[in-house]
Amino acid sequence: MLKKFLEEKKVEFEEIDLAAEPDKVGELVEVSGQLGVPVTVIDGQAIVGYDRARLEAAIAGL
Repeated sequence: MLKKFLEEKKVEFEEIDLAAEPDKVGELVEVSGQLGVPVTVIDGQAIVGYDRARLEAAIAGL
C-alpha cells in the first residue's frame, strides 16, 4: 500500500528489506525509535506505518 502510494505520487524511494538486511534493524530503531514497519523517512522526519495524512504533508514540503 505504501509503495503504491509513493509510486503514484512519483516519489523516489529506497526500499530496505530487514529480513534480507538484518544489520539495518539498528538503523531503523535509531531513526524511528521503534521496530514497527514500514518506516518512511522524508527530510529527516520518520513516519511509522501508513499514515496517509502525515505522508501527504511531508511530500508537500519537498
